[in-house]
Amino acid sequence: MSTNTNRSLGIAREAQRRAITGVSTSSWYDLQARGLAPKPIRLGGPSSVGWLISELEDWLEQRRAERDDKWRSVGDAAAKIVSKLEAKP
Repeated sequence: MSTNTNRSLGIAREAQRRAITGVSTSSWYDLQARGLAPKPIRLGGPSSVGWLISELEDWLEQRRAERDDKWRSVGDAAAKIVSKLEAKP
């Protein structure tokens, strides 16, 4: 029995991978080639591949975290500027 019931199980084929990530096929393969996206697993035939849904979800969560960190630092910088402006007579 799995201890983590919130994880999605299964394999996404290309259309589902595109729907989950919102990334076009050519862009996705470019990201994979640069090591920035999960690679597919072979499903049998030479062109039959899929992606673990859990890996796609992890990839999306990493993108969200990067976005949030970026905006948090922008917000911190803005707060410092406002603080300096408010301190001037």
